[in-house]
Amino acid sequence: MSSISVTDYLNSTYDSGTSSTSSSDSYQDLFLTLLCTELENQDPLDPVDDTEMVAQLAQMSSLEQLTTMNESMESMITLLQNQEIISSSSYLGKEVTAEGSDISKEGDSISLVTYTLGDAAASIYAHVLDADGTIINSVNLGSQDSGTHTFQWDGTDADGEEVDDGVYSIAFTATDADGDSLVVSTAVSGTVNSVSLEDGNIILGLTDGREVNLFDVSTVVETSSTVADSDD
Repeated sequence: MSSISVTDYLNSTYDSGTSSTSSSDSYQDLFLTLLCTELENQDPLDPVDDTEMVAQLAQMSSLEQLTTMNESMESMITLLQNQEIISSSSYLGKEVTAEGSDISKEGDSISLVTYTLGDAAASIYAHVLDADGTIINSVNLGSQDSGTHTFQWDGTDADGEEVDDGVYSIAFTATDADGDSLVVSTAVSGTVNSVSLEDGNIILGLTDGREVNLFDVSTVVETSSTVADSDD
C-alpha cells in the first residue's frame, strides 16, 4: 500500500471557507485520522516504513508550529494597529502639513499650499487641475529664491470665472536661469477630524474632505480653537 503524505491529505480536505475550529486543533485531528487510516489499512507483508512515519510526524510538528506562529503574528499585528490608531487620535483637532498636492475649495475657503525649491527659480508656474487631471488655470509666480514658499489659489479658472467647490490638485513647474527644469516639492495643510486604518496605513481625514497619510505628515500645530480652549 502506498502511503499518503500529510500535506496531500490536508490539502485535499482543507476548506478555505470553514473556520469553526482552531487551525492547530483541526490539523492535529486530521493527522491522527490519517495516521490511524494508514495503520489500519497497511499491508502486513509491507508495513508502513518507520522512517517515513517519523518524517510525517516531523512534518506535522513543523506545520503546527508554523500555524501557531502565524496566529500569534496576526494577533500582534492587530494589537499594534489598534495602538497606532489610539495614538494617532492625538492628531484630532490639530492642523497638519503633509506631502501632497490636493487642495480643497469651499466658497472663499481654499487650501494653502506649501512648495519648496532646492534652487532659485527664474520662472515658476502654479497649475490647478480638476478631478480629470485637466489644467483649468495656470498662475505665473515670477522668479523665486530657493527655500519654502506658500501659494493660495483664488478659486478661478483661466477665464477668471469662479469654479465649483470641490477637491482639486496643484502642480508646479519651474526653470532656473539657464532654462533647466527644477524639482518642486509640495505639501498641503488642514485640520484633522478623523483617523482610520486603510491597507495597514494610518489615514488622517481633514475637515474639508481630503485625506493624508500619517507617514507623509511633516508638521503638526495646534489650531487657534484648540489653543483658545486650553487658555480657558
